[in-house]
Amino acid sequence: MTSAQTQLARHRLWLGITIVGFWVLAAGAGLRWLVIRGAESPGPGLVLGIAVGAIAVQAVFDFIGGVTLIPGPRPSAMTFLRGWLRGISGHTLALSGVGVVSAISLRFTGGFGSGIVLATLALALGRRHLLSAIGGVATNEHSHDGETVCTARVGDPAFTGGIVGLGRRAKSLLPASWMDTLPKQELTAESSRRRWQIANALPARAIVLILFWNLLGTFIGTQVFHLAARQPAVALFGHACWMTLWTFASLLVLPALSRKAVFAADRAAGDSGHDPRAWIMRFPDLVGEDGSPNAAVQAIFYPVPSAELRLRRLEQPVNGLVPGNLARSNLYYSWATLTLLGRAVHCNVGRPALWVFPPSA
Repeated sequence: MTSAQTQLARHRLWLGITIVGFWVLAAGAGLRWLVIRGAESPGPGLVLGIAVGAIAVQAVFDFIGGVTLIPGPRPSAMTFLRGWLRGISGHTLALSGVGVVSAISLRFTGGFGSGIVLATLALALGRRHLLSAIGGVATNEHSHDGETVCTARVGDPAFTGGIVGLGRRAKSLLPASWMDTLPKQELTAESSRRRWQIANALPARAIVLILFWNLLGTFIGTQVFHLAARQPAVALFGHACWMTLWTFASLLVLPALSRKAVFAADRAAGDSGHDPRAWIMRFPDLVGEDGSPNAAVQAIFYPVPSAELRLRRLEQPVNGLVPGNLARSNLYYSWATLTLLGRAVHCNVGRPALWVFPPSA
């Protein structure tokens, strides 16, 4: 990466830290209000004010992340606004649906666990449709190297796609620009990495572990703040605030666990005869980030390790359980817990297509 790209990545990191910090403090203040005011239910005006205020505050951060601090070619303000309005409309509808499911779960089960399970499953099965609704991007299926892959033509250069579907129906979703411009050797290396992940059920494993993590969090929050005994509006508010803090904890813990999947997929590509070195070196320029020379910063904020670290680990065996892409997958699946942190981190703030598929390796 050039010095300008490195500086931009550093600025985006600080933007993400600022946004996440703001929402964590806001969630903490919300829980404090919950404890002080007890079971008192907020009026419709207060609920509407909170919703409008959240959208307005996040809009400011989205504009900075989607227009000011984005690799070129940068969109015009009007181009950004059109995509952003479509994105927040789809995202708001998705969260509203999760809220309805959560309220029904609370009403009939006394907790939010069932709602999280249903919402997570819906997010897993509907990911391609949400990419279309929120990112304005249609996906197509093609035959590539003897397998069926999906492609999406996304203007954002940091879009990496991912794996859609579960089990035998899982397919790799690749940016159409990669299919058009990448050297065949590099594209084959990345396809090999994804085939290995699908064959070893890493996407499904990641969803199961993420679901367990979020169910544990909601159980603790429901018990500690006695949410089942509160008015539905108060309970949903408390649930959203608590799960924002719980998701923040995952932002600190899960990146270190996720890097093992990157190392394992790199090694698997090499073992299958597709040398991934050239692809590893190109990847940072595509996504606009390359870890950090500071080991602590890299461990906390970068689930995709730097190219230097990936190359160094390429010759080393990967032992034990490989949990999968937990950190950035949970940015998407955290929608099921009614938190905004999934679209507030440095890798995707202000970039609607990346809310659905955060950059991953």
